[in-house]
Amino acid sequence: MSANFYPVILAGGRGTRFWPLSWKIRAKQLLALYGKQTMIQQSVSRLLPLTPAKQMWVISNHDLRPEILRQLPKLHKDQVLAEPVGRNTAPAIGLAAFLLQQMDSEAVLGLFPSDHTISNPVRFREVLSEGMEIAAGGQNIVVLGVEPTRPETGYGYIEAGSLASGNARHVRRFTEKPNAERARE
Repeated sequence: MSANFYPVILAGGRGTRFWPLSWKIRAKQLLALYGKQTMIQQSVSRLLPLTPAKQMWVISNHDLRPEILRQLPKLHKDQVLAEPVGRNTAPAIGLAAFLLQQMDSEAVLGLFPSDHTISNPVRFREVLSEGMEIAAGGQNIVVLGVEPTRPETGYGYIEAGSLASGNARHVRRFTEKPNAERARE
């Protein structure tokens, strides 16, 4: 566990991806798509071995906040922030960074989508622990990625550079959600 590690779970959205199962007040991260836990509950469970619940934060919207609070009783209501207006990921990250810097000048901020599926949570925590150590070692941004198995236009691509330390590599370039031709490259 790191005393200065603060996971922030990004849990906004409009609930349109899995309609009719999901809707405005019940987006996909609030659904149990496999197993008994919802996606956001799985996100919290994955991170609890690394930090106490009192250091976890969720950023969402007003529509989803009541259900998130119901599903995550270990989190205090002040740890679940509702953006007044959805402005996508970057402003949510900026808000989290600003607030956590005010609380702890040594904060190591971890950002986690609430709708990811991680098949090997133990390995995930091992890799994340290495990333936390690198991030805490200076002014570093650490990005975790997976090797793609097919061209995909819905995700960004990380081009790995030279070896940094351990298993970590420098990031040479990041391509945000490329078109199909660029994704095939």
